[in-house]
Amino acid sequence: MEREKNVAFYQHEEVVIDEISGTVLSATKKTITKTSPEPDFVKVYYETMMSFHQIHDIPVSFLLSLSKVIEWTNNGEPLVATLNKRNKEIMANDCNVTLSQINRYIKKSVDNGLLFRTQYRSVYEVNPFMIAKGKWESVKQLRAKFDYVGGKWTRTIESEIKIDE
Repeated sequence: MEREKNVAFYQHEEVVIDEISGTVLSATKKTITKTSPEPDFVKVYYETMMSFHQIHDIPVSFLLSLSKVIEWTNNGEPLVATLNKRNKEIMANDCNVTLSQINRYIKKSVDNGLLFRTQYRSVYEVNPFMIAKGKWESVKQLRAKFDYVGGKWTRTIESEIKIDE
């Protein structure tokens, strides 16, 4: 059962007065309602979340560094991270490990369903159940394409294949 969204009310009054006579020419009063667009949340710690999703041997420092290179999604497009040599070197510095260790973390991330390979070299699709950047509506759309079945993350890939009639 979904709880009602947070709602805030604001009162706005506008009065127009004739400067010469001091007479009130018009007065309006508006009540503005603002609803929170984000869902309720519970704070979950990285280690707990990763353990719950059977993601092992990937340190939190790697996840935090990875989150810096993830692109924003505001239109439902896949959430991606470009892990080229420059970004990997930054991540290695962030994590205080070697570049080869970052490559091992990336491979483990792919094996565990945190990252998915794409058709582009060094570009990975990010599992939005783990890390996401963007408007909630876009992230929610992306999350609908991921599922955890039989101990493994899967994703629905949509392709536009045109069939000649």
